[in-house]
Amino acid sequence: MSDRGPFHDLRPVGDGGAFSVPLRKWREILFIGAMRETEGGLYVRDPSRPLPPMREPEYFAADKRFRAERLPDPREGRADPRNPRMRDRARVLLTPVG
Repeated sequence: MSDRGPFHDLRPVGDGGAFSVPLRKWREILFIGAMRETEGGLYVRDPSRPLPPMREPEYFAADKRFRAERLPDPREGRADPRNPRMRDRARVLLTPVG
């Protein structure tokens, strides 16, 4: 099994620069303070706080602002809480603004 490294599951969405990230990773980014919510519900990168290690940090450039929207888990109601592989598959869509 190959190690694809952290954040291997960032997924580009469409052509506008949007991407999705697993909900658990989004929560980690918010918890460490690398992204903070601004007025109007947008999120901006706080350059004074380090991002967790990732292959493509340009997704979170300091000059970008994002609108965050939770995407539904395609297996909602079918997850088995005792099986870590079946737990949380929810994602957050991050769309650049401005």
